[in-house]
Amino acid sequence: MPVVSNNKGLSEPVRTPLESELTHNLGNDEIDLSKLFRIIWRHKLVILSFSAIVTMITAMVMSSKTPVYSASASLLLEAEQKRVLQLDDVYGESTSVQEYYYSQLEIIRSRRVAEKVVDDLNLAAHPFFNRANHQSPGLLQTLRDIVNPQPPAPVLSEQEKAILKREAVIGYVWGGMSASPISKTQVVNIGFESESPELAALISNAIGQAYLDNHMEVNLERIEKSATWLNSSMSGLKQKLETAEERLAAFEERESLVDVRGIKSLAARELEDLSAQLTQAQQEVDQSELISSLIAYNKANGALSIEYINSVPEIFNHPSVQNLYQQKLLIENKKQELAIVYGPKHPKMIVVNAELNKAEANIEQQINRLINNLGTDTRQAKERVKQLANAIEQAKAKFQRLTRIENQHRDLLQDVETNRSLYEAFFSRLKETAQLEGFETSVGRIIDPATVPFTPSKPRKKLVIVLALMLSSMLGVASVLLLEALNSSIRSADDIEQKLGQTLLGIIPLVKGKGSHQGSSSRWKFGLRSANNNMEALPANYYLQDKEYGFSEAVRTIRTSLQMLNIESHAKTIAITSTLPGEGKTQLSANLFYAIGQLQKTIIIDADMRRPSIAKNFSIDKSQPGLANYIADTHSLSDCIVKDVHNNMDIIVAGDMAPNPQELLSSARFKALISDLKQHYDRIIIDTPPILAVSDTILIAGVSDALIYVVKAEDTKEQQIKAGLKRLKTSGVDISGVVLNQVDMDKAISYQAFEGYYDQYGYSS
Repeated sequence: MPVVSNNKGLSEPVRTPLESELTHNLGNDEIDLSKLFRIIWRHKLVILSFSAIVTMITAMVMSSKTPVYSASASLLLEAEQKRVLQLDDVYGESTSVQEYYYSQLEIIRSRRVAEKVVDDLNLAAHPFFNRANHQSPGLLQTLRDIVNPQPPAPVLSEQEKAILKREAVIGYVWGGMSASPISKTQVVNIGFESESPELAALISNAIGQAYLDNHMEVNLERIEKSATWLNSSMSGLKQKLETAEERLAAFEERESLVDVRGIKSLAARELEDLSAQLTQAQQEVDQSELISSLIAYNKANGALSIEYINSVPEIFNHPSVQNLYQQKLLIENKKQELAIVYGPKHPKMIVVNAELNKAEANIEQQINRLINNLGTDTRQAKERVKQLANAIEQAKAKFQRLTRIENQHRDLLQDVETNRSLYEAFFSRLKETAQLEGFETSVGRIIDPATVPFTPSKPRKKLVIVLALMLSSMLGVASVLLLEALNSSIRSADDIEQKLGQTLLGIIPLVKGKGSHQGSSSRWKFGLRSANNNMEALPANYYLQDKEYGFSEAVRTIRTSLQMLNIESHAKTIAITSTLPGEGKTQLSANLFYAIGQLQKTIIIDADMRRPSIAKNFSIDKSQPGLANYIADTHSLSDCIVKDVHNNMDIIVAGDMAPNPQELLSSARFKALISDLKQHYDRIIIDTPPILAVSDTILIAGVSDALIYVVKAEDTKEQQIKAGLKRLKTSGVDISGVVLNQVDMDKAISYQAFEGYYDQYGYSS
């Protein structure tokens, strides 16, 4: 790769069109649609193959499916006429309109309707349900019977067979029927699916009719049950009413009742009158006793006089005394009138005075009579109080008895009225039910009968196949994108710079050619040491044999980068390593050795003493002494250097297997060897062990001017490479650049725009 210097004196590799495309920014936050398209395009064969297989399988499955025909009839549901038949009062039902229609839908889809359809159409004898008896089992059923043989079916009687067949037909009809409401209407679509179009239309219409017939039958059955129940209840209610009436009549006769309420009213008024009389008599007793006590007291004290007696209110206000005082007052008024005209001696005045004296004598006489009769009156009053109290007790007992009789009479009368009301209600309902026994109400009507369908409704083969193609393609694309997202290997220059943070020195394409194993076609994988999986290692001098110049041009690009690196940092000693074995570091070392050797005096050293391969790649005898022999001071340097007489280049192999490679590589003799070789060669290429395998590379990097890190494209994991780079960085080793090895150009071309680079390296067709 050519290198140019910027204005700061630093150098950076100049990328070819292929490398520029590989360094496309994948780390931005935006979705790179072109990258996604290139990934899909690269895996187009996998996606197309998967889609084709799934689509073919789907087409085969669809072709084996029996076509199913759908027929539907339209049924108008009418609201239930509750005002005609009010049997909800008997059963206690109350549902809303919405719940009513939902209930009707469930009835249409019920097993009872399916049974009625089967029986009405006699489907058990229909040819469609008898065709299976004349058909031979299919291939799939035959294979299933071979793999999982079933025990022989039990022998059934003709009646049992008929029952099982009817149940099977009912299950078929029940499973194929459907009912769905049309929004904002009272219309229901009744559908049925069957392999027979004629049967689909026949059963669809039969379902609607069976529902209507079933509704009428249920209503008639309910009416009959109601009538039966009412009749059975009527006899019991009538018996209860008669019993209640007989008890009431017997009670009235026993108690001699005509009007119990009137008798009780008379008793109540009598009790009230007696109570009033008792109160008055008690007051008279109290008054007599008080007067007697006052008179007795004043008589004992000698203060009893007419004037005092008149001052006693109980005596003065006595009616007889008051009457006499009224008479006296009249005589006094008369005397006053006569005194105006006549003198005291006048006869009229004498008569008036005589009348006045007589009135006063009468008053005194009455007062004395009252005083003398006080004891007798008091005794009589007390006796009357006693008599009235006895009369009240008798009246109370009579009233209480009448109250009990009234309560009993009311209970008996209420029992009669209750039984009569219930009997009359049942009798009225029985008459209504009897009138409805011959009246049939329809819950709906069929407004659009089903017709025989001409095209199957399912399976929709074309649609299913198209969906299978689309879904399988989408699944294939999603799987490819998922696998790409989960792939943590390094595949582009952008991965080198963005993920690893290293400079890309160049790209080595994967070389395809003819293998030598059993004359079969194989691919050479640059850096592969074994022939596993029908793949062979690329020859060490393939740089000189490349007929298409793509591989050799890639090596020359790396050579140019190293030459520019030498100008900048005098990097004469170049160590080449990798993360793991098998990434192609040795083959890169060998071919880079040939490329540089064409321009400069170059020597290659195999410092991988644990797994040496330079001698094998250059067809050098295994006994040839090499680096280990020289450091161990068993051979001279001239004995360890192998001359390539054809290309005028020198080689130092690993030599004998050393038990302690690290001790040899860390010795002063190894450092002196490198220093001495720098005096005689323009470039020294050192093939080192993988960095994660051993620590030998760190020791070799200490005496090297540059370190090239080889990464196998689409193979070595990112975390492994980072671990190797971290190990070098921790040891203070600077990496000059990374070579992305074994890039499959066919894959690169399939999803990236590398036409310019492709043509440049001679890969175009």
